[in-house]
Amino acid sequence: MSFAVNEEISMIVSSDPDTGATNVSSDGSYFEVQLQDSLKIPKDALNVQVSVEEAVIWWTVPNIITGKNDKIYTSGPNTSNDILPFTITIPQGLYDLSALNQAIARELEIAGAKVDPEPLISLSPDDATQKVELRFNYPNVSVDFTQADTFREILGFNSNIYTPVPENPILAENIAQFNQINYFLIHSDLVSKGIRFNNNYNQTIGQVLIDVSPGSQIVSTPFNPARIPAPELAGATRTNLRFWLTDDKDRRVNTNGEVYTARIVIRWLKPYVI
Repeated sequence: MSFAVNEEISMIVSSDPDTGATNVSSDGSYFEVQLQDSLKIPKDALNVQVSVEEAVIWWTVPNIITGKNDKIYTSGPNTSNDILPFTITIPQGLYDLSALNQAIARELEIAGAKVDPEPLISLSPDDATQKVELRFNYPNVSVDFTQADTFREILGFNSNIYTPVPENPILAENIAQFNQINYFLIHSDLVSKGIRFNNNYNQTIGQVLIDVSPGSQIVSTPFNPARIPAPELAGATRTNLRFWLTDDKDRRVNTNGEVYTARIVIRWLKPYVI
């Protein structure tokens, strides 16, 4: 007579060095865990599966990144009404249109541009088209989006120099892309394949949907978490585990200094013969 008994191992892994994470990448997306007590799955284990039962991730991944897309080049009147060029740098962060509008106005004021009664430019949403409107608040104002380090793609504008036109404000040519990430993917070398992504495998063990506002903490507790086959763990002894976080396009994300955590369960069937 033979039968099988359900067995499982649970673990919580975190990218926080204070809790033991090692080799954490500079962007915070990758880390390793060195196990004092090695992870051992019996050689005769059947139907070995890995699942992410819970994940905690801060939704602070910046859409404006220092040195990449943090500039706006404009010219217009200063506080003395002299026409001057202004190069504005926006601090790295996760921005919506309102926050970006405020940051532009603040940095223009710091740079000495005219802000009373209005800043040189202002941005507003066109909800019907999901595009951004660029308004020039004074004559002789221009915005140069030809430079590669501007945030024109987030706003939906092409590589052009924009100046006041009769149809002020100007509607962007493309849909705004403030939401650069649709969801997160958690990966690990616990599995050799992971969840199939169309026709590819990239060691994905969990998907985390973004269901909170920017700056908030995502607590993902899926009702039916994916159980990924991991037959390679049967008979294996692991002392080092690797984890990394990507977006929906499998690009490593910048966690903006925040740590992320996942609760992982490894399940299998242990056979017995009587």
